Amino acid sequence: MATYPAATTYHTGVRPTGVTILSVLYFLKALLSLISGVLVLGVLSLIGPIGVAIGTIIGGALIMIGLIQMIIVWGLWTGRGWARFIAIIFTILSILADIGGTIALNPLSMIGLVISVIILWYLFQPQVKAFYA
Repeated sequence: MATYPAATTYHTGVRPTGVTILSVLYFLKALLSLISGVLVLGVLSLIGPIGVAIGTIIGGALIMIGLIQMIIVWGLWTGRGWARFIAIIFTILSILADIGGTIALNPLSMIGLVISVIILWYLFQPQVKAFYA
């Protein structure tokens, strides 16, 4: 009797509840990035040509970040290992930005730093690593 290799799976077991919450949070972050990008484009274009140039750069970057985050959301939701890896990279970058904001005594950066550290910690939990294995 011939045996065939098992189909490749992208996760083991049931999606942990925390992964569902994480996916929803990343979706909200992506939505905020997209909305912020559009608002920056619109508001800075009212300033004049320099505002249009700056708005295009900043707004375009925010829109690109939002689109990348949407791809990460899909990957996190469906248990893709690459999504966990990219989420870790984005979270580390967020921590670095929040450290800068915390040094400047921005209370939102302080809150963001705590949230990012919790997310990073969660992404390294054994059940999460197993889900994305």
